Amino acid sequence: MIFEMDSCGGCCTCEMACSFKHKQEFMPSASSIQILEKRDGIGFYISFAEENEKKRILCDGCIEMEEPLCVQHCKKAEDLKEILKNYLKCKEKQRI
Repeated sequence: MIFEMDSCGGCCTCEMACSFKHKQEFMPSASSIQILEKRDGIGFYISFAEENEKKRILCDGCIEMEEPLCVQHCKKAEDLKEILKNYLKCKEKQRI
């Protein structure tokens, strides 16, 4: 799933935080979230791993934490939090 985030600066801190949560190392290829460059306009695209991707881990919204690790470390946390909430809603609808 891909979402547009105009406020994203492309720092990839969310990717690093996510991969650290999953693998205890900074390895963006293992992150549930991926920052993708937009060819036009401002901001970036935020991509969440799909079930068929082998290296990337599905996002669970850091269910065991009060606030997801990616959001804790994002400079635009409120925007990312909204995108993550929408992603989790979409994921839940797909299971029904």
